[in-house]
Amino acid sequence: MTKSAVSIAEINNPQRRRVFCMAVTNEGVSGAQPTTWSAAIDQEAAGVTFDGTDAPKRLFVISAGNAPNPIMMRDVQPRDVLPIEDPAQAWNALVVGGYTDKIDIQEPDLSDHTPMADAGDLSPFTRTSTLWTKGRAPYKPDIVMEAGNRAVDPMAQTVVDTNSLSVLTSGPDVDGNPLVAFRATSAATAEAARLSARLMAAHSAYWPETIRALMVHGAEWTDKMRYALDPLGKTDAAALLRHYGYGVPTFERASASAENHLALVAQSEIQPYTSRGGRSFFDCHYYDLPWPVAALEQLGDQEVKLKITLSYFVEPNPGALSTLDPYRYQSFGLRFDLRRRNESAKNFKKRVNMAERSDKFDKPPPSSDDGKWRFGPDAVSCGSLHCDEWSGPAAHLLTRDLVCIKPVGGWWRGRADTKVCNKQARYALVVSLKTDDQDVTFHTDISAIIDGTLKVGTELDIDIGL
Repeated sequence: MTKSAVSIAEINNPQRRRVFCMAVTNEGVSGAQPTTWSAAIDQEAAGVTFDGTDAPKRLFVISAGNAPNPIMMRDVQPRDVLPIEDPAQAWNALVVGGYTDKIDIQEPDLSDHTPMADAGDLSPFTRTSTLWTKGRAPYKPDIVMEAGNRAVDPMAQTVVDTNSLSVLTSGPDVDGNPLVAFRATSAATAEAARLSARLMAAHSAYWPETIRALMVHGAEWTDKMRYALDPLGKTDAAALLRHYGYGVPTFERASASAENHLALVAQSEIQPYTSRGGRSFFDCHYYDLPWPVAALEQLGDQEVKLKITLSYFVEPNPGALSTLDPYRYQSFGLRFDLRRRNESAKNFKKRVNMAERSDKFDKPPPSSDDGKWRFGPDAVSCGSLHCDEWSGPAAHLLTRDLVCIKPVGGWWRGRADTKVCNKQARYALVVSLKTDDQDVTFHTDISAIIDGTLKVGTELDIDIGL
């Protein structure tokens, strides 16, 4: 049914660029394992056809599913025990959970009630993936948007839905009641789909993979979420991704580049594997990051934040064994790696790419990272969307100026058909640099570097997000 709905829309207007918004889930069906529905969405997103013809890549924005909303407070269940519902485990979809900033109860008959959730925290209507602890399940939701709040009576016995803690949308009765209350993850998903469509309209050359990357890259945690994240170690912080995703996106953060907060966007194709001389890994892309040396030296020990997001769509293989091993489900996988401080470019390439070594066993001595990543490599090795943030002294970035995009395992590599093994795959990469110093001119300095001397390991375009 979902595939048919996609076909009908595209047949009626094949030239239109669109975002597919789906705020319906399979109630009572949850878990990280793929289903026929989630796999169908992954197929449609990746443009998979059974006859091998080319089909467009597509962006799907899907709700995480709603929590039950009982009247009695004793029946309210914690979000931790309410797993995200099918088909929101789809790897390629942008999955939306709910948070809320709505705490002002305006109904006179509820004047003695209090909001159930604090401003900036999860909405009472949303679900999480905190129970997805086995294997390498993708982190869901990817982002959270406003989903509304509920009101609790003074004795904390009952909890009710109320219009003042909801969002507004257009109603079916345009003349009599043009605006109606809207809440839960249906509202959050609609808001995310609109934001995705605005980005797609503003950046017509960007792929669906890139729009998804920008949505995640432009997300930030609220103070309430950040308070829960910052005191914890990487393992616990990664687990909290299953509560909040990467936070709340805004159009301004996803699309704009201020002087002291600049984003670089790259779109390219990579051949992960080759069948020549035995099935092995093939392409490895390098990017020389155009860091403004003078600006970073001027900042010295002041903190800067480097954020990297990598997005691509996999072709699913929803067989029985794929539920046990992500490498059996994904057609290919990609990872990013950043040159470490005091690591030479030559040793960096040898470390991340066996093809750079004259002897495949000639791996450089171990060079530990500085531990300044928010999540670390173990937490960004799941699914087909990877995002992490490095925070540290600006001067430490002077030699951390080289990013690698490298393939990892997938079923394309082991498939008998050599045409499949040698296929090209698309990806989008977003890199941003941010400082609180308002006097820094990252945008101006990096623009000059890009216009004059930027070198990339392959023939790729890097555009400054405007």
